[in-house]
Amino acid sequence: MTDDGLLLAIDAGGSVVKATLFEFAAGTSATVARPVPLTHPAPGESERDPDALWRAAAECVQELLADAQDAPRRVSAVGLTAHGNGVYLVDSDGRPTRAAVMAADTRAAPLVRRWTADGLGESLQARSWNGLWAGQPGPILAVLARTEPAELAASYAAVSCKDYLWAQLTGVVETELSAASAGALYDSAGWATGRSRLEVSEHAIEAFGLTRWQHLLLAPVASETTRPLTREAAEATGLLPGTPVIAGVVDNAAMQHGSGVLDSDTICIGAGTWSINQVLVPARQASEAAMSIRPNAANIALGGMALLCEASPTSASNLDWALNRAVRGAAIGDLAAGLDVYAARLQREGQRTRRLDDPMFLPFIDGSRADSGARGAWVGLSSATGEDELLGAVVEGICLEHRRHVDRLQAALPRPLPVRLSGGATRSEQWCQRFADILGVPVETSVVAELGSVCVGAMAGVGAGVFTDVAAGVQVLNPRWRTHQPDSARIEFEAARYARYCALADHFDKLPWEA
Repeated sequence: MTDDGLLLAIDAGGSVVKATLFEFAAGTSATVARPVPLTHPAPGESERDPDALWRAAAECVQELLADAQDAPRRVSAVGLTAHGNGVYLVDSDGRPTRAAVMAADTRAAPLVRRWTADGLGESLQARSWNGLWAGQPGPILAVLARTEPAELAASYAAVSCKDYLWAQLTGVVETELSAASAGALYDSAGWATGRSRLEVSEHAIEAFGLTRWQHLLLAPVASETTRPLTREAAEATGLLPGTPVIAGVVDNAAMQHGSGVLDSDTICIGAGTWSINQVLVPARQASEAAMSIRPNAANIALGGMALLCEASPTSASNLDWALNRAVRGAAIGDLAAGLDVYAARLQREGQRTRRLDDPMFLPFIDGSRADSGARGAWVGLSSATGEDELLGAVVEGICLEHRRHVDRLQAALPRPLPVRLSGGATRSEQWCQRFADILGVPVETSVVAELGSVCVGAMAGVGAGVFTDVAAGVQVLNPRWRTHQPDSARIEFEAARYARYCALADHFDKLPWEA
């Protein structure tokens, strides 16, 4: 790699695809994003056009290259990350055979409820480390086998979002290790015992009724696998043919490693639309840990580690809802004053005197960990309650629900661990401090927003020979962190509020939300 070299990262989320160009010698980066709309053919169904995703990704790259002098020559390698689960069906050339089914799709929910009642979830988790839910490849394929067998018959492989982009860039249809292991169709427990490769779980295939379609599941390749960019992809993106493309890792692993965490010494939290809470454990310990804490998801990460993930749709999106739909007076006033609505609200929250009998908020407007049909609520209102208390309860409730997830992870660990926090919440010093106080451990935050891109950019750098390993690359691409220490004077107060919250949340988890 030359001194003026560039590294390119592509990150495809559930609604937006982004490309980030790192000029690592100068310590700078630039990101371009494009929305990729979803369609909803029927209630509970969530799909998108894979060709539209590829066009949007290519446009992002084109725009970045246009803004950097002689960029195509300077790009030394490309790294990939994308959302996990869902299903992208492709033919042997990587062309889609139907619309992609997204991880948020719930068409398989009736099957999942039946399988869960029959005890299938526990036996699947013992082999795959993953819980059972409707947006995974297995349940989705089980439904498509019943409703669209012709589309399955026309397909060569069922791959992840990242694998689909990999095929467009390299012309090779493959599935990558971390993405494959996130979908509960592979035998991660067997891999952890020392098998040379990750194999399809025969138990899962039989349980989902997919024996006829097992050929759609490919043998995974390593995350570090490198293939050259095709001439067709070069024409679409503006990159040079032959540019090395690294397979990369699925998005939750990319967030973890982009945070500089490649061992079991730190918990990573993503506070965005979803509450993401993760810890790495050695692969040999993953099966026992997965069965003791039953994480929502788990997958193979870099360095022979396993990533256990506790997640639910209970994070910062709840504050968006409260300000935009429920307690609009604060937002209207701030907008009229020319203020940033979120910054102003969180600044006021940092100045507010909190009371032990303040109302509490259950951040379940889009469901809870235990029940996708759960509903949120303010509890403990009085005639003295105003918008400051209502919105303060939302900010607090998000942090408290993160702690419920983190406590599940901590149960499998020998000691409390510090936290690295990412996502929209990190834009507020007040909110970061609230996380530290409620979690009771130091919380580190980064000034770099695109942590997933940092990881796969570092992987691209390793592939290009400029970094010795991913850890060294991440240190170069994301070197600046700040620490928020918990306030020792608030320990007793936060413990009392958390105990009250857990009692309420446990009750809400058990309510019969289904009609």
